[in-house]
Amino acid sequence: MESRLTPVWRIIAGRLLLIVCASAVCVYIWYAVRAYRAFRFSTKQDEISLKCAIALEPYNAAYHDLLGRNLLFVAQEPSLAVTAFKKAIELNPYTSAYLLDLAQAYYGMGNEQENLASIRKAMTVDPRTPGVAWSAGNFFLVQGDIAAALQQFATVLRSDPSLTAPVLSVCWRTLQDVHTIESILPPDPAVHLEFIKLLISQGETVAAHSAWSTLMQLHREFDYHQALFYVDGLIDLRDAALAREAWNQLAAASSVLARYGTSGNLVVNSAFAEDILNAGFDWRYSPSTTESVALDPSEVHSSGRSLLISYSGSSADSGVYQYVPVDPDTRYTLSAWVKSDDLETANGPSVAAIDAFGNTIYAATDETIGNTPWHQVSKDFETDSATRMIVIRFVRNPGNTGIRGRFWVDDVNLRLASKQKPTAG
Repeated sequence: MESRLTPVWRIIAGRLLLIVCASAVCVYIWYAVRAYRAFRFSTKQDEISLKCAIALEPYNAAYHDLLGRNLLFVAQEPSLAVTAFKKAIELNPYTSAYLLDLAQAYYGMGNEQENLASIRKAMTVDPRTPGVAWSAGNFFLVQGDIAAALQQFATVLRSDPSLTAPVLSVCWRTLQDVHTIESILPPDPAVHLEFIKLLISQGETVAAHSAWSTLMQLHREFDYHQALFYVDGLIDLRDAALAREAWNQLAAASSVLARYGTSGNLVVNSAFAEDILNAGFDWRYSPSTTESVALDPSEVHSSGRSLLISYSGSSADSGVYQYVPVDPDTRYTLSAWVKSDDLETANGPSVAAIDAFGNTIYAATDETIGNTPWHQVSKDFETDSATRMIVIRFVRNPGNTGIRGRFWVDDVNLRLASKQKPTAG
């Protein structure tokens, strides 16, 4: 009798197991569908949809926070937003973002006491996260608590490079005080360079120079390429003295950049032996449609490489040039070694010294035409009383005549002339 019942019980047990499994699957599917529908409602971001999402998933703190943000920023109902944010915090008290949202709502209500309490609680919950410090710093700044704001911004600058630029921008716009801002900068050259870049972009030469001096006093190594913007910015602002000082400081700190200079010669990278920086006081190049420019190691006057300009049209300027700081009322000698190959033109190229910020041509060497071996061209000139910077260019005058052929330049030199104008008295 017992042996006959056993298979029956096995069948019943199996069916019960199937029912239980099916029920579990149905419950899972039901919850999954609810969660999916709630998520879909939440993506619409409007108040009604967010309330539908909450109705489907009332214990999801994120949906309450989203509703609060809608009430605060769209409906502009900060008091209702406070209720939503409090519910989010009740469900998840360890999310600093919800506490900062609550602080924003209290600020909208004009409740400074609760606003500050929420901010400080967010800082307690998440004291080291840069995003929290960034938000807290902005809150303190709005309230006029500069010391507290700077403390939070210092945390951001130490922890999150992506926020360096906005932090410095906010600080400078609010304080306009270099030394106060420098007090929160970490000893990281990248952060100091970002601050200098901000100041230069706003034409704050004096402030930028102060920040640059602080960077130099760090005595921390950094890639000089990252600082060439400062020299460029000073050139654009026509501050030749500070630009020359910054370049010399970079060269003193970098054995690579130091190779660009030659004793007594004011021209940088005069033999084109080093990489063209296209910045600072090295050679620069603006592409032209009628000439091609290349560094040629096969044709040199002394060593290294020469500059090859291949002409095939008509143009007044090769597009290669270099800024050179000079002194006013001073005599200089400009020279270079040049060579030409089948250079057919009525007006050949010459080496010229031109005012960097005007049209005054101080010197232009003799033109080169036809086939010529390496030979030196030179010209003496004297700067004006207001001259602080010149540009060395390879030009033709006039430049509207046709020209074809090749022109090499090497060992470009600008030195004090052997005879200077006698000083008065």
